[in-house]
Amino acid sequence: MFFDKSKFNSLDIAKQVIKNTGLDENLGILKQKSHAHSTESAKYLQLVMALSATNLVQTLKADFIVREIPAPIREAIVRDYVLESLKQQDLVRLGRPEMEEILKKVLEVVKDLNLFWDEQEDPQGGGPGPRYYCVKEVLRRMGGDVNYPLHDALFELMYLQYRHYLKYFQKRLSQPVDPE
Repeated sequence: MFFDKSKFNSLDIAKQVIKNTGLDENLGILKQKSHAHSTESAKYLQLVMALSATNLVQTLKADFIVREIPAPIREAIVRDYVLESLKQQDLVRLGRPEMEEILKKVLEVVKDLNLFWDEQEDPQGGGPGPRYYCVKEVLRRMGGDVNYPLHDALFELMYLQYRHYLKYFQKRLSQPVDPE
């Protein structure tokens, strides 16, 4: 494997992933909901960002990505993705300290959600798979109200994001390296 550091600038990749998947599309679910308090909006923002970041983490585990991008760069991509998304979003006003705090919380939730991929069997004895259970867990953390439209929108978001992420990395990694 030839490692070209410029090809794997984590911040550049994070920005391109956001551009490719559309931050407004990803956070549009939250824009459709009216929130009474900014703390509630920040909590929902954190949880939707955790779903997106979980999807990105799982995408980065694809064999063709693991072969090309070292683990520290993959971790930096996820961190930069979350921070850049928080900078670009317009749902909640955040300063740098708040962004760092939300990043920390997002990464904790991502760690929890990634456990659904570690299960040897589907928690319900065969079913829709880990993304479905991630959405169920996020909905539980949002208050547990039965909200089928939100559930469906979040599940669709996870499915479409995953496809966009894969497509982005397939295209990026197939590009030739510039000899400098």
